[in-house]
Amino acid sequence: MTKLAYIGGYGRSGSTLLEYLLTVHPEIVACGEVKRHLRRFGRRKTCTCGSIMKDCPVWSPFQHKKGKLKGWDHEQLTPALLEHVSPDYAVMIDSSKTAWGTLLAPFRLRRRLGKDLLLVHLVRDPRGVCWSVMRTTRPPTKARKNLPASLRAALGWTWANLASEMFGRLYPTQYVRLRYEDIVRARGDIIGEVLKRLDLRPPPDLDTLESYDNRHQLYGNTMRFRELSELKEDVEWRTSMPTGARRMVTVLCWPLGSMYGYFGS
Repeated sequence: MTKLAYIGGYGRSGSTLLEYLLTVHPEIVACGEVKRHLRRFGRRKTCTCGSIMKDCPVWSPFQHKKGKLKGWDHEQLTPALLEHVSPDYAVMIDSSKTAWGTLLAPFRLRRRLGKDLLLVHLVRDPRGVCWSVMRTTRPPTKARKNLPASLRAALGWTWANLASEMFGRLYPTQYVRLRYEDIVRARGDIIGEVLKRLDLRPPPDLDTLESYDNRHQLYGNTMRFRELSELKEDVEWRTSMPTGARRMVTVLCWPLGSMYGYFGS
């Protein structure tokens, strides 16, 4: 049975990057945010494999003539995808995370998949997450005034990570937590450890991605179409995020943010 690596946590924390790096192993296939396909599903959407959806070897069997996935829910679609890719891959990635609407997704999927699921809990400094939301939901000239978006993101970040932490408490052998900042600074070591948790032997070179054949993401960060020639940590929030917004996020996210090492001791 193909295993599922489910990426939990909040959005804008580097899940597309993590998928990109994990597919350095040829036995892993990345399917992006599976949950998102239930809301938006275009027949001519371009997959990272280079094909439009109706020609993609992973997604084409699930297309509908009207471009919608009718009659499916997340807990049905992900196992169906697992079965579809099982002849070719040992692990499938679903990066739907544990934000609003998917808080309980890992628990529900575990009921169906049992021990063939690993929750990869991805966290990022909440100030970086909230600034990313602020700058992308408003024009750049107004991003600094977008406090409501920052407030919603801070609350969402807390709930998403609490859900993943609860899963880790209940099923510690099926849980691993990663920090976006550590992935960027030492990706070889971090990715190697995740592969071992998935019972896969890390390839000799964890810094080289030779093809897109095992990446089939229809939605997500646009970086999924680019080569990772030089990976740098996104720290724009340190110089661009307004002081008031930064303080608000720090207060709202203090307990978990401190535990993750973002706010000091």
